[in-house]
Amino acid sequence: MFVSKVKLYKFRNLADQQVELSEGPVYISGLNGNGKTNLIEAVYLLTGSRSFRTNSTTELLRFGERECSVFGTVTHASGTEELGLIFTASGRTGSLNGEALDSITELLGRLRAVSFSPADFSLVKGAPAGRRKFLDRHMVDLQPGYLKTLLGYQRALANKSALLKQSTTTYQHLEAWNELLAEHGGKVVDNRRNFIELLSDKSASFHSEYAPSDGPLTLELESALTEEGQGARDSRDQLLEQLERAAPREIAMRSPVVGPHRDDIKISISGVDCRSYASQGQTRSVVLSMKLGVIELIESQNGEAPVILLDDVDSELDSGRSERLFAALLRKPRQLIITGTTSPPEQLGRHAALQLLRVEKGIVGPA
Repeated sequence: MFVSKVKLYKFRNLADQQVELSEGPVYISGLNGNGKTNLIEAVYLLTGSRSFRTNSTTELLRFGERECSVFGTVTHASGTEELGLIFTASGRTGSLNGEALDSITELLGRLRAVSFSPADFSLVKGAPAGRRKFLDRHMVDLQPGYLKTLLGYQRALANKSALLKQSTTTYQHLEAWNELLAEHGGKVVDNRRNFIELLSDKSASFHSEYAPSDGPLTLELESALTEEGQGARDSRDQLLEQLERAAPREIAMRSPVVGPHRDDIKISISGVDCRSYASQGQTRSVVLSMKLGVIELIESQNGEAPVILLDDVDSELDSGRSERLFAALLRKPRQLIITGTTSPPEQLGRHAALQLLRVEKGIVGPA
């Protein structure tokens, strides 16, 4: 799977232009502020997912403009397609081969991409919300249909949250929403549990290469459902029972306190919780191992490699970790789109098919 062309119109600070990309490694250089990250962000948006940088569509518009667009030509196992997105202050619309789509979700699965950026290194020690976002984003990469379940849960949660803020709310008012939350939430937890079991194995394998002396890496889902033990009981029934028990507390606090919106990932090395005790070096190795694990999962389950986007990641790594990262990424034929302010990393620079581009004042051209 690779992106051969990207067409940009009024997107951030980039000039209106068409950029042609190699199906192998691509290195994009340029000074900070010239638009390197904006270019790989545009590629990522073609997946149909939200930006890895912002949830606000208005930030994607060039200053003073009311809309912008990104179109891309994508080649995968089923053929070649043109994917398109138009962004306005009120939202986004999608297109496929020139035809408008009823929903952006119809783009999901047509381009899969995994992004790395310096912000990802907060994954281990950052807030649980970031780890849940990591989970859900990549679960959609594997199973686009999961998004419908997740959105169903989030809508029900938003309605229940609004209801709880009213001083007159009683348990009877919550019953219907609890039923819906249990229906969707049980599936969310089951999917997350299965995904983490697969990801833990893949990530542990990479971690043994990155930091063999640190000890084995394990990932586990922390959820109220898993804490009680699954047994023969259905996740839906378990969650509904917990919601019923929590109703008095939720009404008193005027906030939902039970459900997968409070899930977390326990990340451990040799049984020690990395969220509290990992060093900076250990944290970097863990994050890289988890990201590489995601890439392997996508490849094994979908039969083709995702596009891999690295935004200035090399600047955050010591020479040993950088060398091992590129050794792992270049092990198989994949499209890697990488940004940096200087010359490409040594291993990448030796690649015969490397395409060199440079961005200056929003204009992309050969380096």
